[in-house]
Amino acid sequence: MQNMNGPGTPGSANGPPDGLFALLALQDAGTVTGAAARLHISQPALTRQLQRLARAAGAPLVERRGRTVALSAAGLLLAEHARRVAADWEATAAAVAGQAQPPLRLGCGTAMALSLLPAGLGRLRADAPALAFRIRAADSAGVEALCLAGDIDAGLVTTPPADRRLSVLPLGRDPLCAVAAPGGASRLGLADLAAGPLCLYARGTGFRRFVDELFARAGLRPRAAAEMDSLEALRELVAAGLGRSLLPRSVVSAALRTGRLQALDVPDLPAAARTIALVRRADRAPHAAFEPLARALREAALDLLPE
Repeated sequence: MQNMNGPGTPGSANGPPDGLFALLALQDAGTVTGAAARLHISQPALTRQLQRLARAAGAPLVERRGRTVALSAAGLLLAEHARRVAADWEATAAAVAGQAQPPLRLGCGTAMALSLLPAGLGRLRADAPALAFRIRAADSAGVEALCLAGDIDAGLVTTPPADRRLSVLPLGRDPLCAVAAPGGASRLGLADLAAGPLCLYARGTGFRRFVDELFARAGLRPRAAAEMDSLEALRELVAAGLGRSLLPRSVVSAALRTGRLQALDVPDLPAAARTIALVRRADRAPHAAFEPLARALREAALDLLPE
């Protein structure tokens, strides 16, 4: 293992910014290999950055521990300050980029517009307050078509496309959840659920086909008391006691936490979940804000999607 603290006299040079990022990557990854991979540089290049930073600091920043490395006391102190510098740098860079770049054009369906998209854009907005957005509503097939036509820069889909002209970034799985108003029976069979009354999404949509196929595989036809083209409206109808429903967990998670809805235990309901993905046209350069958007959506998905 190379000496990452390097020779030289204390304080002989000013440490370059890349050395700070190298130090943080090493602290997060725990290994030189992992740190280099995070920064997309070679291990020797990472070592040189850390050596220059150690010379500038005038103290060893890294120490060996068996086959691994860890930050020294001086390294930990510098890393604490470096994190604040890195956060300020990223926020400033994002703000500057947001002032110069065109609006970020996005597409998504109702479920994602109620949950993942606003959560992700809230995070992105905090880092790039000057970035403008243009958002269009469409189901998964519509989002694919808008991407291919160049009418949007990226979109959220609940059915990842097979079209190789689209680049697909999976964000998480959104399981189907059987729900009802609080106070009733919390356990029932799939046949009892199908017997209704049910509040279901409108016919002819991808989500309705997804639900109908679950019942059809068990030889059942669901009896709908209400059919709406709004998941939010369905959630409110169920909370008002008009019937039960099968809805994406992302749409009902807040209502379940507050007790406005209760989750139903349906033992013979097949486990089903939709894969949420961010798509863009693969043969075109991504919008400058695409990577920050993807990062913000991944973080939001960790909070909203249980799988």
